[in-house]
Amino acid sequence: MKALITGIAGFVGSHLAELLVGKNYEVLGICLACESLENISHLKKEMRLFHSDVTDFNDLNKLVKRTNPDEIYHLAAFSSVGKSFEKPLKTLEVNLQGTANLLEILRNSKRKVKLLLVGSADVYGKVEKKDLPIKETLPFNPISPYGASKACADILAYQYFNSYGVNVIRARSFNHTGPRQAKGFVIPDFASQIAQIEKGNAKPFIKVGNTDAERDISDVRDIVNGYYLLMKKGKPGEAYNICSGNSYKIKYLLEYLLNLSEKEIKVVTSQNKKRPTDIPILLGDNSKIKKEVGWKPKIPIIKTLKDTLDFWRGR
Repeated sequence: MKALITGIAGFVGSHLAELLVGKNYEVLGICLACESLENISHLKKEMRLFHSDVTDFNDLNKLVKRTNPDEIYHLAAFSSVGKSFEKPLKTLEVNLQGTANLLEILRNSKRKVKLLLVGSADVYGKVEKKDLPIKETLPFNPISPYGASKACADILAYQYFNSYGVNVIRARSFNHTGPRQAKGFVIPDFASQIAQIEKGNAKPFIKVGNTDAERDISDVRDIVNGYYLLMKKGKPGEAYNICSGNSYKIKYLLEYLLNLSEKEIKVVTSQNKKRPTDIPILLGDNSKIKKEVGWKPKIPIIKTLKDTLDFWRGR
């Protein structure tokens, strides 16, 4: 089986590549020419890598035809919700145009290539308590450029399935973290600061934004296993939440990370860390993916936090 992963050099892409290599896949990856390959350096001999930009239709089209994959995992994205407020046009270009390019390529393909579109729970936006936990049937209400771009891509993918028969499955991933996630996301931001303080390279305080927000957080290794199972057992045209089914206040996750350190560290709230708008709570319903695909999360949040902190301690 031959799988093409867009965004393979990223945090999630590297974990997915590891999983597929372990299942004896022929793994092909797409990344930008300027992108760091640190996350996948240990896999160099076990996969083939190609430089391409998903926003370049002609180049992407040639690459898909040349590699002739059986499956495509579309992970390439502008993935920072916070930075999407600063760069809304870039967010739309990568997340919507990049997806549209891939869907159009598969529409014109002579082969029935399976596509997993990796979306986001941010499509749901602010959700009233009566609608929690969030089911796949909840209408979209995004409140960030990132969420809006993912909502548009999700809708477009369904249209290409419905109108053209493109074999696409839509994954709506809730928050996930773990080793290799870059700074700019809440858990690696905390973990990297703690690691620097432990090494004596920073003063003993952590700057935080809104820590009262609640998030449904999973381990990235569980998430990529969900992607693999969706590709095997998911129904084309369908959307699936991938989530733990548990929500955690950010302040409690920070407290646990601090308890893993012997250093006395003070927490300081910073206005610069707060977003223009934020979602108070995200809590997903994962009953559909459990029932139809047989996936469920296995890694406890405590292990995820410890592994992430240990990753930053080792850098």
